[in-house]
Amino acid sequence: MSARPRAAHLLGTVLALMATMVVLTAPAQATLVDPEDPPHPVDVVLDELDPPVLEPGQDLRVHLTLTNTGATTLEEPRVVVHLDRGSFISRSSLDRWRGADPEGPLGAAIVNHDLDEPLDPGASVEVVVDVPATTVGLRTGQASWGPRGLGAQVVDVADPARARLGVVRTFLVWLPVEDVGTTYLSVATPLVGARPDGTAQAWVDELETLTGPEGRLRDVLTATAEHTGVTWVVDPWLVDATSGSLAGVTQQHARRWALDLLDAAEGHEVDLLPYTDPDVAALAHAGAWDLLDLARDHAAGRAADGYLPPEAVVSVAWPVDPLPDLATAAFVGADPLVVAPGALPTPGILTYTPTGRTTITAQGRDVTVLTPDLRLSRAVQDGSMAWTPADDTTGTLSPAAAAQDLLAETAVITRERPADPRHLLVTTTRDWHPDPAVTRAQLTALEAAPWVVLEPLGTLVGASDAPVDRGTLPERMRHPAQIPADQLALVSGAVDERERYASMLEDPETLLAATAVERLAPASAAWREDPVGRSEMIARTTSATATLRDSVTVVAGGPINLISPTGDLRLRVTNAWPEPVTVRVGLRPDDSRLRADTDVEVTVPGSGETTAAVPVHGIQTADVVTTVELRTPTGDVIDDSTVMTVRVRAEWEGIGTAVIGVLLGLGLVIGVIRTVRRGRTGTRAEPQSEAGPDDLSPEEGTW
Repeated sequence: MSARPRAAHLLGTVLALMATMVVLTAPAQATLVDPEDPPHPVDVVLDELDPPVLEPGQDLRVHLTLTNTGATTLEEPRVVVHLDRGSFISRSSLDRWRGADPEGPLGAAIVNHDLDEPLDPGASVEVVVDVPATTVGLRTGQASWGPRGLGAQVVDVADPARARLGVVRTFLVWLPVEDVGTTYLSVATPLVGARPDGTAQAWVDELETLTGPEGRLRDVLTATAEHTGVTWVVDPWLVDATSGSLAGVTQQHARRWALDLLDAAEGHEVDLLPYTDPDVAALAHAGAWDLLDLARDHAAGRAADGYLPPEAVVSVAWPVDPLPDLATAAFVGADPLVVAPGALPTPGILTYTPTGRTTITAQGRDVTVLTPDLRLSRAVQDGSMAWTPADDTTGTLSPAAAAQDLLAETAVITRERPADPRHLLVTTTRDWHPDPAVTRAQLTALEAAPWVVLEPLGTLVGASDAPVDRGTLPERMRHPAQIPADQLALVSGAVDERERYASMLEDPETLLAATAVERLAPASAAWREDPVGRSEMIARTTSATATLRDSVTVVAGGPINLISPTGDLRLRVTNAWPEPVTVRVGLRPDDSRLRADTDVEVTVPGSGETTAAVPVHGIQTADVVTTVELRTPTGDVIDDSTVMTVRVRAEWEGIGTAVIGVLLGLGLVIGVIRTVRRGRTGTRAEPQSEAGPDDLSPEEGTW
């Protein structure tokens, strides 16, 4: 063997021995990875980024919470903060950072922060990492402002591999200059509650839940009350229902919520939905202009009564359909139409975000359409810019991370066209249930951002359209859960009928106080979720009218005899209503030989009865079929189902008189005859006491 091979063999042996020694002398405290541990067993949460917008010369403080969700102790945990110094030139480039692989690059490591103690399984620890301004290393030119990727990972120094055990990604907005342009932003949320019902009060308990601790409406108010840049679009029925204005019905949490809303409304723009938040698409398809006008007028009346700010008006139409049809757009008239975020997208070739306002033509008229930004609306709605299923909460960011996410998005939008201020719209859904801490952090960040100006919704309504063709709405679309036109007509007919009957009551207002709600409630958009319950409510409305109508009746009897030309027909009127009613009782004969002279007005006691004497006039003998009519004092027919027969014998009175006269005359004659006969018989039979000749007798005299 030559000298060179021998040297190579010797070197290999030495290296092998050294490797063996390294393995044998490795530190005993090195982390042993449990095979059941998740790939990243440490959950890293961003608690705060201070400041959220970094300027040159400022130090950065990163607040994190680490939680060991695995089964292995981190012996020497370390947090490494990274900064990706590359800028984001588009909104989609932000998505690439958000959705990057957990093992993907995080940028340059700028700070290491070692924890003082191990992190045991199940344990959590709060960590504050200070990043000196000198380590940021970002340029300070005009074009360099904007978001940067900021990351933090957790490793175990005791692990020779330094595997990534946890990671969080967020954004840092770098602001080295003052003049960066402006993006105007309107944030609007509808405030609607339980399904309205004018026939029952099942909504009372539901509203108590919605306005109670952790209830949806309570959390919406908690999240937005202090942020006056948010426009509330309120259903006035909700304010009436929670404040006790509807028949005095309310509960503790609902009443407190209403008071808090009214207190906070002073600094907000408050717009109104039509009363009970009607399904405007259903009204449009049914041609129910009267119901839309009633809902608008009733909403305006509630504001005028002082329950809402007096300046609150119905200024927009907000259909429940994400993309309403042209029939609905034409139906709402001059009111701007709010569609769902992303419902009218911009052309794919567009490289910037336009103003959220456009104009379409519907049935020959121009209609303003407000188009919310899909990504920004999703960020506020879900607490995260990334799309996740409705039942998946894993995508929800911490308040601080959600705020940084929104700042980064709006900064990129502003950078798209710094010299072209645009006005965007952010909306939430009717069933929005926010995490108050997340929403407050987002709104606070937007309020403080130098490039964002929060404006009321009305400012966008008065803005100019974006010079972008967003297309138009579908010609006609009908949701299967919309209330049918025949049900709307059934409700209107039943309430109309009951309002006509109300004049027979001593206090009609007790019956009519809730008829507006009863008319509008079935048309509420909230009932789309429960068509069966809506039908049951409509049945209660029609039943209530039938109960009032059927409460007053005439007790039918056998045939009635009228034996004189004039007289009164006495009829028994009953009242099953608990209160007194005043009705007019009249007759409608089917034969002119009986005439009803006039109606008779009677008051029937509650749950009682009375007798009505109706004057009639008989012309000739006949059996006349007669309908009894019950009318309200104003003349509306309540009931005409009672039919009876009147036996008119108008001549009987004359015949009876003649017979009686004849009988009386005959009796007189007979009496006279009998008197005369009695007199003659008495004279002839009476004997004389002395008999003898009278002065004429021949026997008397002298010869």
